Amino acid sequence: MVMDRVNKNTRGKISQLRLHARDRRPLYEQLAHAIAELIRDGELAEGTRLPALREIAKLHGVALVTASQAYEVLAAEGLVSSRTGRGTFVSFKDQAAVQPALPPALGRRHRPLLQSDDGAGREWTQPYKVFSPQSRRYETFELLRASARPGAMALSAGHTAPETYPLADFAECFARTFLDDPPAIHQYRVDRGDVTLREACAERLRARGADVTADDILIVSGAQQALSLVTDCFVREGDVVAAEAPTYFSALETFDQRHVSWVSVSVDRDGISVDSFVNAAAKFSPRVLYVNSAAQNPTGSFLARSRHRQVLAAAERVNMTIVEDQTCWQLSYDGEPPPPLFASDRSGRVVLIESFSKMLFPSLRVGFIAAKGAAMNALYAAKLRADSFTTTVSQRALVRFLQSKAPARHLRAARSLYRRRRDALAESLARTLTPDVRMTVPAGGLNMWIELPAQWSARELLTHAAAAGLLFLPGSPFYPTQPATNTLRLSYGALPESQAPEAAARFGRALRSYAATQRKKSTLTASDPAITPAV
Repeated sequence: MVMDRVNKNTRGKISQLRLHARDRRPLYEQLAHAIAELIRDGELAEGTRLPALREIAKLHGVALVTASQAYEVLAAEGLVSSRTGRGTFVSFKDQAAVQPALPPALGRRHRPLLQSDDGAGREWTQPYKVFSPQSRRYETFELLRASARPGAMALSAGHTAPETYPLADFAECFARTFLDDPPAIHQYRVDRGDVTLREACAERLRARGADVTADDILIVSGAQQALSLVTDCFVREGDVVAAEAPTYFSALETFDQRHVSWVSVSVDRDGISVDSFVNAAAKFSPRVLYVNSAAQNPTGSFLARSRHRQVLAAAERVNMTIVEDQTCWQLSYDGEPPPPLFASDRSGRVVLIESFSKMLFPSLRVGFIAAKGAAMNALYAAKLRADSFTTTVSQRALVRFLQSKAPARHLRAARSLYRRRRDALAESLARTLTPDVRMTVPAGGLNMWIELPAQWSARELLTHAAAAGLLFLPGSPFYPTQPATNTLRLSYGALPESQAPEAAARFGRALRSYAATQRKKSTLTASDPAITPAV
């Protein structure tokens, strides 16, 4: 039953709530938490009409915006709903509705798992290597810092090219935002993002085959915050998570904060391997799959549309949530990129991440998450806990940029430049590399993936490369578990075409120097009877 008037009992209970100046939480959080407890305890029944915002503000001596923020938090948690022209009502039905309603994978506990064996019949009680939050790149980055020398060419960071940044266009967009938009846009806010921007993001996805509306979009402060929010919502302490090997190391580090156990899934030129994923899903029932499905970092692959159905079916069989990272999908050089996995999903288990930073400029710090229903509610609540809203000025400037003719012009120029830089480095390396060193020419993105002979170490090679005046990123941090130490990444986004031959030449000198060291070591081993194995 719905009550159209606020009864005295409801007003009395809410008026008795106390906000404390010494409480470190913002006033709107205190107010939302106190009302939520009344709802959860059954003091405010389903259908109860809550006081209007002005009345709440007056009862507790707070600003109108504080009352509005409190109601927004309650709505994000599914406890209340607003009805145009009528007011705000309690929508809580049962205990299941109190918790953020998450996708199916989040509603169960996973059972303890065992790895099959190690080939000798021995079973492990801890099947996956669990990294400490600091260990993935800490040692590698320390080695890079120690190896850096004046004049070195740094192909170790996946940076974009500053000359592609549409700064003049954005200067005008920011100016128009400050001059033309009302001062109210600079106020504190609690929302899912600028509605015009959310609609523009939804339209981008619809153009790629997704069934999505602005209500399915949450604006966030870059892809890194998006990763933090999905981890907060969909991963519990100690969960089992699957990911490609190799994949984006910052994503792995974000999940590592939950002390997860990892299942590695192989990847090839068409993205995640279906057979590898199906086997991993059936054997270990991961709670979440993280898949970098477009211009994959570090291999540059795109997930083929032909694999969508089997990947989704395997995830559905074990009730798994898929976190799809599409941050670099526009950086496709050999034709149009395939549609995202999100476009093929009909069950609401895929959560998509996208960012404008790589395509425009990194300091913009605006991205979005696309998710359906219960998953979106949980993500919105997590966003409110994190920082309430993403900078409105940047959102409004971005809206103006997207509504202009500049994006198409910028995308053509950026794609052309990065394609030329990819080709220049690939052609230069092809003249330098020996047959036992394999290079993956990427279909998109900003990185070249290199595999050295199996017995070589990329970290050892880095010492020789630094001496030759070149820095790269060893591949170990990119692996969820069992890192391939003979792999490395060369990033060409900020490398001018004219410098590609010199970069390849320095890399070639490093390879020859390291190969000579390896041959010498092998000769010493063979000639020393103390270390020659008995026959």
